[in-house]
Amino acid sequence: MKLLGSLLLMVLGLALCARCVAAQDDQDNYFTGTLIENTPDHLKVSRVLQGKTEERVFKLNAQTKVEGGRLRLKQRVNVRYISIDEVYTAILVIVRPSTKTKK
Repeated sequence: MKLLGSLLLMVLGLALCARCVAAQDDQDNYFTGTLIENTPDHLKVSRVLQGKTEERVFKLNAQTKVEGGRLRLKQRVNVRYISIDEVYTAILVIVRPSTKTKK
């Protein structure tokens, strides 16, 4: 009886883990880089990681929020987005302040 109870508990635990992993695919993601293209319907952001350049295009819609200032080319941004069928839709765009060093 104890073996059957333990087995049932293990199967339920594995089922819960599988459901959690599947739910993570629907969660929001983040992409940080430099804004290289800005149009009313999409943004294009580029970043360099370990010597490789990656560019990503984000669709904009009425629910997309922009915080931290105006969007300008060559400015650092963080984009919170969702991915549905390889289409990235921006939810939140955070404009990072420029880091100018004073001498």
